[in-house]
Amino acid sequence: MSYYNYPGIGRQGYLCKGFYVICQFGYHYLACRPQDKPKDPLLNPPLKEFLVSTTYGEQFLQNLHPWKNEQNIMNRMFDYLAYDEYQHANQSVAECIKFIANELALGNLLLIPLDKS
Repeated sequence: MSYYNYPGIGRQGYLCKGFYVICQFGYHYLACRPQDKPKDPLLNPPLKEFLVSTTYGEQFLQNLHPWKNEQNIMNRMFDYLAYDEYQHANQSVAECIKFIANELALGNLLLIPLDKS
């Protein structure tokens, strides 16, 4: 899916260190917790726009590219952030997006642009 290859990105369960996501315009991002951020000195800094309001995060997440991202990416990101592989079964995609956007606003999830600006 992506030409980036950081260890543990996109895995299942406790081995997961984040996800590659693609926005509606085709730009690639790394979504990860601060403690899982790769130690790559050439990695761009995380976007700060999402710390202002959950609205920005919700808009970004709702507008991810519909077929270039992994299937069920919202459920997988919810599992990753909630440290629970089964809780998403009780959540709709809209509820997952709200939870993930809140984590972005709190700084518990980073969105790092991977494409060169």
